[in-house]
Amino acid sequence: MNKAEKERQERRRRMLAREQGHTSTKPVPGTSGDIGLRTPQPVRREENRTAREAESAANLRSITPLLKQRQRRRTIAVGIVILAVALVFAVFTGAMSASIALLADGVDSLSLYLSRGDGGWPVDTGISEPLQIEELAGGFVELDAEDVVVYSAYGSQVRRFQPGYARPVLAVGGTRFVVYNRAGSELQVSSRTRELYTHTFDEGILLCAMSNNNTLAVVTESGRYTAQLQVFDPSFREIYLWQLTQSEGTPIALDFAPNNRRFAAGTLAARDGQLSCSVYFMDTAQDSEGPVYTATQGSMLLLLDWQTENRVVAVFDTYIAVLDPRTGAETARYDFGGATLQSAEPGIDQTALLLNIRGGNCLATFDEDLTLLAEIPARQAFGITATDTQVYLLCPNAVESYTYGGVQNWARQDLEAHPLAVLNADRTLVFVGSLVEELTPPEE
Repeated sequence: MNKAEKERQERRRRMLAREQGHTSTKPVPGTSGDIGLRTPQPVRREENRTAREAESAANLRSITPLLKQRQRRRTIAVGIVILAVALVFAVFTGAMSASIALLADGVDSLSLYLSRGDGGWPVDTGISEPLQIEELAGGFVELDAEDVVVYSAYGSQVRRFQPGYARPVLAVGGTRFVVYNRAGSELQVSSRTRELYTHTFDEGILLCAMSNNNTLAVVTESGRYTAQLQVFDPSFREIYLWQLTQSEGTPIALDFAPNNRRFAAGTLAARDGQLSCSVYFMDTAQDSEGPVYTATQGSMLLLLDWQTENRVVAVFDTYIAVLDPRTGAETARYDFGGATLQSAEPGIDQTALLLNIRGGNCLATFDEDLTLLAEIPARQAFGITATDTQVYLLCPNAVESYTYGGVQNWARQDLEAHPLAVLNADRTLVFVGSLVEELTPPEE
C-alpha cells in the first residue's frame, strides 16, 4: 500500500472517530504539527444569548451617563428658550413689572409687621390742620400744606416728608399713594416705606386717581385738546391715552373699577350755554369710547364710587344716582329736593348722607336701591363716616354711632376738641387735633 493510500485511510479513520464522539490529538499530516484537530462540541445558544445580552447591558451602562447628560442639556436649552419667550412676553405685557411691584409691596408689609411692636395708639402725628386724611393698607396717610406723614396699621410712623408743592393733593391706591401739585406739573408716587417715582409732565396736572392695584390715572392740560388722560401701570409704564375734545369736556372726578382695568371719568363741558356733567365708562384695553351717562342739566358732579362690576354711584350736588357701567343707564336715584349736601358715604348695600334741610342738619340712610330707611336729626353735626354696619356722626366735641335703621348705638362726648375725621382703617380711628386714637364706645 503506497503512502498516499495510507494517508486517505488515516483521514477516514479520524473522521469516523469524530462522528462517534472521540477526539484525536494527532497532528494533521502535512501540517507543521502545532495544530490539533478536536471534535466540535455542541453549540449552546442560550449561553451565547446570555453573553450577548450581558455585553449589551454593559455597553448600555457605559453610555447611559452620556445619554442622560445630553438629555439634561436638551432640557436646559428648552427651558432657557421658554424662559426667554416668557420674559419677552412679560416685558411687553407688563406682567413682570406688576409682579415686581407686588413683590415689593409684600416686602413692605412684612417689614411693617415685624416692626409692629414699635407702634400703638394713640399717636401724635404733628399735623393739626390736615388737608386730607386717607386710609392706606390698614393705616393712613395724612397731608397738610407742607408735610406728608404715613402711619402703619400698627400705629407706628413709617415716613414723613415734604413734597414742596404749592397746592398738594393726595390720591391713594391699595398700598401706594401719589402726591401731586395742582399748581404745577410734578407728582411723586410712594409706597408706604419709600419714594418710588417723581415725574414732571409737559402740562399742568388737573387730577389724579389710583386703583386698588396701584394703577395711576393722571389728567393734565393739553395744548391741542381740552385735556389729556394718561394711565400708568404700577411700574409707571404708560398703558392708555385719552385725549378729550371740547364736547367730551374736562375730567373732574375719576374712579377705577374693581378689576383695575376699567374706570369712570366724570367730565364737565359747556352745552347749550350751560355747564353739563357726563360720566364716561372707559376700558384701558379698548380704544373706543364706552357708554356715557348724561347728568341732569345744572347738576355738578362731586364724587364717583365704582363699587362692583355693574354698580357705580355718582354723587351730585342735587341728587345721588346708581349707574350701570355696562349701559350708562340710571338704575336708582334720590333727589335732595332743595336740601344741601354736607357729606356723603355711598355703599354697596347702604348709603348715608348728611343733608342740611331748612337750616338744620339731618342724617339720611338708604338701602341699595336708594330707598329711604331713616331720617335722624343731626343738629350741629358737620361730617359722617360709614362702615357696612354703622354710621359715625361727627359733632362738636363728640362722635355718635347709629345703625342704618336710625337707632343710636352710643355717643362719645369726652373728646377735647372737634373731631377732624373718623377713619375706617384696620381699626376705627378718630383724629382730634394732631392726636389719633382708636375710636371705642364710651365706658358704661
